[in-house]
Formats: sequence, C-alpha cells, structure tokens
Amino acid sequence: MNSSRYALAASLTLALALLPRPIDAAAAATGLYQVEMIIFQSEAAPGGEDLSATAEGRGFNGQLEHGATPPALLRMLDSSEMQLGGLAARLRSGHSWRVLVHTGWIQGATDWPQHAGLKLEDLGIAVPGLTGSVYVEHGQYLHLGFDLHLGTDPPWSLSELRKVKFNEKNYFDHPGFGVIAIVSPARLPKATESGARTGG
Repeated sequence: MNSSRYALAASLTLALALLPRPIDAAAAATGLYQVEMIIFQSEAAPGGEDLSATAEGRGFNGQLEHGATPPALLRMLDSSEMQLGGLAARLRSGHSWRVLVHTGWIQGATDWPQHAGLKLEDLGIAVPGLTGSVYVEHGQYLHLGFDLHLGTDPPWSLSELRKVKFNEKNYFDHPGFGVIAIVSPARLPKATESGARTGG
C-alpha cells in the first residue's frame, strides 16, 4: 500500500470513529434492510500499483451471478433518513477524494450464496463510467458486497463480498476508488407498526 492509500485509510478510520453511534439494531425484524453507501474516487491518480488488474471477486467464490432473482427494491431513502451525510461532507471538503455517489434505499435480501444483486441503474445511479451491482445476502450471517467498475479501457474494478454486522460502517478498498457502506434493519412505517400492535 502506497503513502496515499495509507493516508486515505487513516483519514477514513478517524472519520468513522467520529460518527455518532448508529441506531439500535434491536429494531423489529421485518426481513428488510436499509442500505446506505458512499462511492468515492481519489482526486489524484494513484501510482505504484496495477489498477488495470482484473478484480479477484473476493468472497464471491469465482461467480458473481447464479441467475437468481434479484432482491426487491422497496424505495429510496430521503436524505433525512441517512446516517453518512457528515462523512460524505468531510470527504468532499478534504479535497483528496471526489464523492461520486451518496445514496440509500430499503431492499429485501437474497439467500446466501445466490449472488443476485441490485444494479446501480436500478438504484437510479447514473455516473459516467461507473457500472456494477450491490449485493445483500442473508444466511447464517449477513453479507454485503459490491462488484463495481469505474472508467474504461480497462476499467478499475472492485469486487468483494464479506460478512457484516448491522449498523457497522464498512470500507471496501481499491487504489483508485472505494465504498463506505452500512446496513441496518429496516423499520416498519409508524402506521404499520401501530396496526400490528392493535391488530388493525
């Protein structure tokens, strides 16, 4: 890892540590997941590493798609519902990274290990040169993953699926760009919760 990536990792570790504590993960289980992510790119071209190398697909066991049905996408989050706004603002103000995407949504999950993700275009993301999918899978453990490609000829690729915990901020690393993401249990709307309690 070169000095610029050390600086990136150190800065992100500090920024994540300064975030307020996340919401309690003991929210009522709905089978739905609230996902929020920031995708950002280094302003300076990283050096000393082969950025054109094919992504290893870490955690995907060599196959990203099994032909399974993608999970349901319920709705996008309003900015007031998201937790990473302060971190996105710090990334923007630091002049070292360019925030490409900051968004969030509520979705279902596929069973592990089907590897059927939501495509960026399904999430309304239209950043020139950025393509790929986001994966949320649930089995014995909760898994979060990304298969992202940025640029052309050849593109930079970030491809990783890992076990995560609710409300844990996760950093997915590539020399040229990265992702910070968090998964929380989605809460039922208040009207639905009230109806469930009263039986109405």
